[in-house]
Amino acid sequence: MRDPYPGAVVVVTGAASGIGAALVTALGSRGADVVAADVNADGLDALAGSVVGRVTTAVLDVSDDGAVGWLLEGVAAKHGRLDFVFNNAGIVAGGDFDLTYEDVWRRVVDVNLWGVVNGTRAAYALMLRQGSGHIVNTSSSAGVMPVAQSVAYATTKHAVMGLSTSLRAEARHKGVRVSVVLPGVVDTGIFDAAANTGDYDYARAIDRVPFAKISPAKAAAYILDGVAKNKQQIVFPFYNKVLCSLTRLMPSVMSRVINP
Repeated sequence: MRDPYPGAVVVVTGAASGIGAALVTALGSRGADVVAADVNADGLDALAGSVVGRVTTAVLDVSDDGAVGWLLEGVAAKHGRLDFVFNNAGIVAGGDFDLTYEDVWRRVVDVNLWGVVNGTRAAYALMLRQGSGHIVNTSSSAGVMPVAQSVAYATTKHAVMGLSTSLRAEARHKGVRVSVVLPGVVDTGIFDAAANTGDYDYARAIDRVPFAKISPAKAAAYILDGVAKNKQQIVFPFYNKVLCSLTRLMPSVMSRVINP
């Protein structure tokens, strides 16, 4: 299989840490022209000092539709095309549904859903014009499973699944590819930075999950391999594939298993 990344023009959002930073590192080492975008300017500076290859940074709030469009149009104008967009930015919120107030809901939806919608719409318009390109949206195992005390997060990740799989079906005759990523538990700082309500502690809850976390670098490797193979859903690691499959087959049973 030909490696599609050397020389490719790529934008990665949520790039200052976690899976996003690992994607930028891997893509840079493989010879891609990468624009690493994140709202965290300090994190981007640290990333830029640690990666190899043709990597530039851009401070970006993905919930700002105009800013997202401006960035992607600028990258395409500079390089003459845009090959891959990884809509990876995301945040986590945990706690009982009745304690999750409107401000938390709005921020989670703005980043996790509108951020992906904004990136997808801007990328899709560009890629339709050029007749090619690949959009990669990060969902979660929470995009197919019910997750108690994480209703806002699960809501957005279910929506990203619907957006991605439906657009893939619509775009398949137009030269544009769409994939959606469903990671298991990855060892990033996203859970430590969660917006918790009440006495809920998302990081502690994740530590009780009876599966080993995988590294961001390993997650990036799974993702880049799946994108290269044009998979519709990139699900990893193995235990997560099993859980997602069983949830589709036995939703009521698995709901009780996942949420004892």
